[in-house]
Amino acid sequence: MKLGTIRINGKPTVIARVADDKAVALDFAWMEDLIEAGNAGLDSAAAAIEAAVAGRLPVIDLANADWMAPNPRPSKILGCAVNNNNLNQYAVKPMTAPMFFTKGRSALTGHNKSIELLKDHGQSIPEPEPVIVFGKTAKNVAPENALDYVFGYTLTNDVTASGVKFSQDSIALKQRPEVIKPHHLAWRPKFEGGEDTYLLFIYHSKSKGADTFAAMGPWLTTKDEIPDPNALRVRGYIDGECYADDSTANYFFPVERVISEASKWFTMEVGDCLHTGTASKGTEKHPRGNIGTYLNLYDGKLTDVEIDGLGRLSNRISVGS
Repeated sequence: MKLGTIRINGKPTVIARVADDKAVALDFAWMEDLIEAGNAGLDSAAAAIEAAVAGRLPVIDLANADWMAPNPRPSKILGCAVNNNNLNQYAVKPMTAPMFFTKGRSALTGHNKSIELLKDHGQSIPEPEPVIVFGKTAKNVAPENALDYVFGYTLTNDVTASGVKFSQDSIALKQRPEVIKPHHLAWRPKFEGGEDTYLLFIYHSKSKGADTFAAMGPWLTTKDEIPDPNALRVRGYIDGECYADDSTANYFFPVERVISEASKWFTMEVGDCLHTGTASKGTEKHPRGNIGTYLNLYDGKLTDVEIDGLGRLSNRISVGS
């Protein structure tokens, strides 16, 4: 089943897909209400679809729909950083656990909406990837039980403005030797020669969580339609050309480990969103994949994310002042 949220006359409306371009309105104020209802919520949605097909409920034409993110009100949005073997082949030291960043609700935008880049963001790359939407509260979940907490999956373009990340939001500090502790340097090799007391700090709020940097949707696909989240083909497009063609099979950490690790540090609540890792493997014309694709050079063009079984998300790039 595919579920979504659109605005009708300015009012958020939860919908279920009836056909490719048709939907039916559901009797829930927000997507979280449907999720919290459990099987009863899914049964209600299935009954509405059946009634729409039979002509007993009105059908919504989605040709010019005003899309929102499938769940516009998650308590948190987490992303799993650098979770792709195409990127980790360059790691000086392998990761020992999934790494996370956060985004606020204000970063969300929907299908067919603009991704708004500031000139100060500089070089900004797309990151096409699946998103887990939680169906129940998850805390300290074991990997073998992780998928039990998934309600469904959607897709996102996790925009990253590396231009601002490595300019305004990075700083290297030369600390006094007596301040340096082993954990400060464990992540990197020891520099040869001179005092090894430089620490690098990078902050991600402006580069990962700016407004519209979490384009998401259009559909939330229930987990029964996705038998293996670690075997999804993920493609990214810029101005109609495929720049990345990858698979979640290429993750450094499988989806179950990502869920488990997230629930160790954060209480994942109903409707929360977890990006599981970017697609990065390039194509013949775009050998560097997503890391060589700069959205800021494509003002007014479309960027798309396509994931088998989940659908296609399309957004227009807008570069402002």
